[in-house]
Amino acid sequence: MTREDLYKSISEIRPDFLEEAASYKVMKRHSWKRWGVIAACLCICFCSAVPVLAAADNKYAYEVLYAISPAIAQKLKPVNVSCEDNGIRMKVMAVDVEGANVKILVSMQDLVGERLQADADLFDSYSIHTPYDQTGNCTFVEYDSQTRTATFLINIEQLSESLTVADKITFSVSNILSGKKQVSMPISEIDMHNLPQITDYVEAPAIRGYGGSGMVDLKEIHLINSDQTVLLEEGVTLTGYGFVDDMLHVQLRYDDILNTDNHGYVYLKKADGETIESVYDVSFWDEVQKDSYEEYIFELNAEELQDYELWGEFWTCNGGAIEGDWQVTFPIDNNIITNQE
Repeated sequence: MTREDLYKSISEIRPDFLEEAASYKVMKRHSWKRWGVIAACLCICFCSAVPVLAAADNKYAYEVLYAISPAIAQKLKPVNVSCEDNGIRMKVMAVDVEGANVKILVSMQDLVGERLQADADLFDSYSIHTPYDQTGNCTFVEYDSQTRTATFLINIEQLSESLTVADKITFSVSNILSGKKQVSMPISEIDMHNLPQITDYVEAPAIRGYGGSGMVDLKEIHLINSDQTVLLEEGVTLTGYGFVDDMLHVQLRYDDILNTDNHGYVYLKKADGETIESVYDVSFWDEVQKDSYEEYIFELNAEELQDYELWGEFWTCNGGAIEGDWQVTFPIDNNIITNQE
């Protein structure tokens, strides 16, 4: 029976008319039998259709199959060492395998303009699929202004089994950031000789992360609630500062971080160049989970702060990301890649 015949059979399933004299239990038993047959047929259809669709490079079927069996999904995935979307071509340039470690060079070329620059960043929008458990990362290598091409290096380390020439890797990208701006600046709006005490706190903040060298008890964290704002840089706003429990809190807002990757940090700096970083910092969302508030906590009292000035280091990309759907699948055999160029 073909898959098409199976679908047709399911569509023709109809419940038989039962005698009214049949008991409720009998009807119930027949009903469960009937639905059991339908469920079994649907399961068979699903199990047979998903691999076929995945082999035909159906995106959703591939993701479903990869969640069930990465090895089978990668085996069925068609080889495609280059692709184009939104005027940008992604192409696999080279593959190098050394035991459990794999290095891949991938290029992104702007075919219609000069949207890519020497600071191109895949913005953590990439994904790496291999047949086995792995860890991986992607880093920027270089930018060629003549060809408008940015090159990235993918590093993969297999955790359980090493890749062989029969295996395939799939690399996907959905966003590219370019035109980022980095700035280092003193935050002169904060007077270290006149720091207020904070008594108004954010209630039940949507904390999205925290870090630092100090121990953090989120139940004891008091985050500043302030209507006073000072624009430090486009996409970065000072939203509050002052003492909480004898520690200096400085709060910034980074705009639209999921589309701009605006981020940064603040630190204390003496005239002689000595610097002190925050003991820990806490991040929380605004009401619509678009902007991110970052609060930096310094373990210094008012007297100790007299000799310091607050500085900030910020990275912004307020133009937003270049969006697209780029995906390449390639074997662990550079000869095949070379032959398909």
